[in-house]
Amino acid sequence: MNKKNKQFKKIKKLMIDKDVKPSMIADKAGVTRGAITRLLKGDLESERLKQVIAKMLGKKVEDLWPKGKAA
Repeated sequence: MNKKNKQFKKIKKLMIDKDVKPSMIADKAGVTRGAITRLLKGDLESERLKQVIAKMLGKKVEDLWPKGKAA
């Protein structure tokens, strides 16, 4: 499993555990659900969106996207 997939699965599990859906994050961030999915899969870079996701999951950005690792 590559780093992007591993990171994506980790964040998706947290989202499921916290009952946070991509559409909820998108609404909070003022973006499309597709933008959230692209960010989670590592196809989009956005520190602002990472901050919104981390806050909604009760985590620090560094915990979800460690430095030097793929989004």
